[in-house]
Amino acid sequence: MAGRLAELSLRAIRTVAALPTSDVGLIGRRLYSFGAAPFGRDAELAFGPGDNPLSVLGLGPGGAVRELLAQPYEASTHAGWISFSRVGRQANDAPACKLYVSPRPEALAAAFPVVAATFARLEVGSFKVGRGAAGLLRPDKIVAYFDDLDHLSSVAKALSHALRRAPAQGAPFTAEITGDGLLSWGRDPRPVEGAALQSWRSWITARLAEAIVAVRRPGEDPAPAVTARLAEQGVKNWVMA
Repeated sequence: MAGRLAELSLRAIRTVAALPTSDVGLIGRRLYSFGAAPFGRDAELAFGPGDNPLSVLGLGPGGAVRELLAQPYEASTHAGWISFSRVGRQANDAPACKLYVSPRPEALAAAFPVVAATFARLEVGSFKVGRGAAGLLRPDKIVAYFDDLDHLSSVAKALSHALRRAPAQGAPFTAEITGDGLLSWGRDPRPVEGAALQSWRSWITARLAEAIVAVRRPGEDPAPAVTARLAEQGVKNWVMA
């Protein structure tokens, strides 16, 4: 594996594996949250003294992005997310793949209007953006869903050009598209009848946590053994083969 996201993912494994715990759930949660930006001075300046992420995104009352999306999309709020679904589109409970867009928090005011306009123009069926400051500090803050990889690729190509100057945060455990970590992709595990749907990053961090507990040894780098165990489960370059 090569690239910034691969390096970030391996650093996450090494950092979390060093924790003095064998609690698989805790290890999985730490892996999942790895790479989140702290609410420091840059984020405070980006979100303003009123801590108003909606305004930063242009989604507040009268905001330009809100008006842009109002006609083609229906918006809904969920725990941690604001979701947008294209009007008249029949929802697919199991999209084929997903695109992660990960600008740094201080770049959101400039980047999100470009992302939203590109999604609208290229008829992305559904997408979501993190809700509140915590949602926008997470690395996987913007996620779009696709029924086929060709559509995802065309949108990613457009965004890679439109956002070429945007600083990247990067979502660990996702597959590289751009070398800087700004754009990446994944594929959710196939739904199991009777079980709740699980996201790609939730699934893989749970598997990684199990692998860390099973294979780590004092004084040894855990990353090779952990990634080898994931490869046995069909994961290559942070995507399910």
